[in-house]
Amino acid sequence: MDELRILLNENGGIALRSALALGKLRNGLMLAGCRLAKEQRAVNRPQNSRRGRCAMGRLITVEELPQYAGGDLKLDSVATGMPEFRMRVFRYAPSDISVPPSENFLIVNYREGATSMNRRVTGPWKQDHVGRGVTTLLTRAEPSNWVWRHDIEVSHFYISPALMMKTASEAFDRDAERVELHDLVRAEDPVLAWISDQMIQEVAAGGPGGRLCYDALALQASVHILRKYASVQFKLPRSQGRFRPAHARLIEDYIEQNIFRNITLEELANICSCTPVQFARKFQSHYATRPHAYVLKRKVERACQHLRKDRLALKEIALLSGFSDQSHLNRVFRRYMNVTPAEYRKHNCSA
Repeated sequence: MDELRILLNENGGIALRSALALGKLRNGLMLAGCRLAKEQRAVNRPQNSRRGRCAMGRLITVEELPQYAGGDLKLDSVATGMPEFRMRVFRYAPSDISVPPSENFLIVNYREGATSMNRRVTGPWKQDHVGRGVTTLLTRAEPSNWVWRHDIEVSHFYISPALMMKTASEAFDRDAERVELHDLVRAEDPVLAWISDQMIQEVAAGGPGGRLCYDALALQASVHILRKYASVQFKLPRSQGRFRPAHARLIEDYIEQNIFRNITLEELANICSCTPVQFARKFQSHYATRPHAYVLKRKVERACQHLRKDRLALKEIALLSGFSDQSHLNRVFRRYMNVTPAEYRKHNCSA
């Protein structure tokens, strides 16, 4: 009985130790399996996904773009043209790429080859056929996906937002606040195709005056793109400060052309796209007088011109100069000139 108990105890101890060892082995296999699965997911992850996530937190530069849209670089304007409008020529094989948001506007001009182009910026995929003479536009700060199946050669325009804002402000004579390009996969645009060809010739030739020619072409392209493919949001006019020179000319011309009638403050304010209160403040700052006083003075000056040159009756001169009647002309004229219209005419005729 004692040997049997000992045997049983020994067998029981052996069984217990075997169960513990099996549990440890099972746990080790599970941990190894988890590590293997984790390593396998890392192997299957696209190589550029990590870079894409890092870049998603900021806007990529022109120099970083080939990391995501790598092609055979044929030409670069970096040594010729303005940095705010850079041009490069690439040769691409069929590709499926994801590009993080870029700090610049991108214009793609197709030079050689033809292919179907699938692209997604926001929303659903868009598909179209592209080839020589076709342009694709991509606004800045938006991620994009591109898929094409045949070899192509393209020129890229990378346009900085600062240049587009400056050009928009000068072209429309208003302070631009935001510029966005339309989402277009295909636009047949012979103007941009021609500008692209001319830029490539200037950069490749590297002749005298190349920088001047390139910059002129860049300005022409920027204005063309703003006119046809951009949405521009303008800043609200400030109520303080002087008018822009172009606005001042518009205001003065409008007053001269409409001096014969009653001009309202609302009409003048609409010229500058501001409220009447804002306009009155800016007018006072620019001309050192109120709009009503300025218009009255111009009416008196117009009346003086008629009195010196014409033998018209005073009531006709009053209407031509924007006064309601001869009595109105007499009152305002005396206030500004210290003489009546008749006395002014007599003095200037006798002189």
